Amino acid sequence: MIKRKRIILYLVLIIAISQAIFFGFLLYFNFAGVEKQAELGVTFSPGQAYYLGLDPKKVLHSSLTDLGIKKYRFSAYWDKIEQKQGVYDFSQIDWQIDEVDKEGGEIILAIGRRLPRWPECHDPDWIKGLSEEKNQENVLSLIRKTIEKYKDRTVITAWQIENEPFLSIFGECPAPDPEFLKKEIAMAHSLDNRPIVLTASGELSSWTNEAILSDKVGVSLYRTTWNSILGLFYYPLTPHYYKSRANTLRLLGKEIFISELQAEPWERQPLPETPIIEQKELMNAKMLGESIKFAKRAGFNEIYLWGVEWWYWLKNQGDNEMWQMVKNLVNKN
Repeated sequence: MIKRKRIILYLVLIIAISQAIFFGFLLYFNFAGVEKQAELGVTFSPGQAYYLGLDPKKVLHSSLTDLGIKKYRFSAYWDKIEQKQGVYDFSQIDWQIDEVDKEGGEIILAIGRRLPRWPECHDPDWIKGLSEEKNQENVLSLIRKTIEKYKDRTVITAWQIENEPFLSIFGECPAPDPEFLKKEIAMAHSLDNRPIVLTASGELSSWTNEAILSDKVGVSLYRTTWNSILGLFYYPLTPHYYKSRANTLRLLGKEIFISELQAEPWERQPLPETPIIEQKELMNAKMLGESIKFAKRAGFNEIYLWGVEWWYWLKNQGDNEMWQMVKNLVNKN
């Protein structure tokens, strides 16, 4: 089984590197060297705050009032909203939306079954044993209820449907189902006219399917990853690679942004159990600054950082380097 996974991962990496070489030829027509101005936002997860032993309300409030963040990506986690079938409780989303609205920010709200943070598919317990067809019906009901609940909230600027829905090698989820994804998008369009966002792996996806089905494409940007098969892996990609691919989609009239820029360590073991010195070997202020410069040189002017809960946790441990770095970058922009 491990051998099969290793083969799949190597094939994916070979495809990604081949794409990098191909798009490198486009540099003659599209030089990526100048840093663009960019708005910085964050993806925020109350569950990640709890995982680190934090009060999520304090984390969100501090990111708004101290860091000065105004752009957020939130997730309407199914297992929190519909703990009992047919009974919807949006209280865990309400306070997040209210807080950002009060501070004059804006939100991309991710809805569906597969959403940011492990295990990706945040299923309520009661769906166990149900057929996939029935589960899909329940997901459509969830999307309908969520959009009906929040479609009058102008602080929400877009609906993100699922998270990286075409990525099959990561997360504890069913196999990608493009036909069902189309139904989810159609459901959202039928209820509200705000843009539909689809996200893709910046390194392991072509971005094409996401662009065809959405109004706006968000891509992740990870320069260093780790897994039990390959160990620590550094992507040998350049800003040109991302910029050329993004500009191809822009020619088709698509907006494109970074929905997830790596700004916390890739976990090899639970973060709270990992010595801070080891954590910061995988992510620190210098690395973050370099990654943001990389993203700007790639031509992105909207960048959502991944790891606000970790920066706050570090600050509580007496290490405010990451927190201060982001604060300086937000004020600079």
